[in-house]
Amino acid sequence: MDVTSEQELPVNGMTCGHCAQSLATVLSTLGGIDNVDVDVAPGRVTLYSAHPLSAGELAAAVSEAGFEFTAVHERAR
Repeated sequence: MDVTSEQELPVNGMTCGHCAQSLATVLSTLGGIDNVDVDVAPGRVTLYSAHPLSAGELAAAVSEAGFEFTAVHERAR
């Protein structure tokens, strides 16, 4: 898969490796996701995908995993 999008999500509520794994599992099921990098300490998730995902789609997935985020930061690739 060609990675053309990098999105960073500040995520609230993660406290451990299990949290990170749960969130990564849910996010990796979204269409087009190539890789999910979760950093628990600062509460940050970076998604690498073929195309940017909508804030609504991301919010639903993060909420499904039991967490919340407030913004999506796009990074040019």
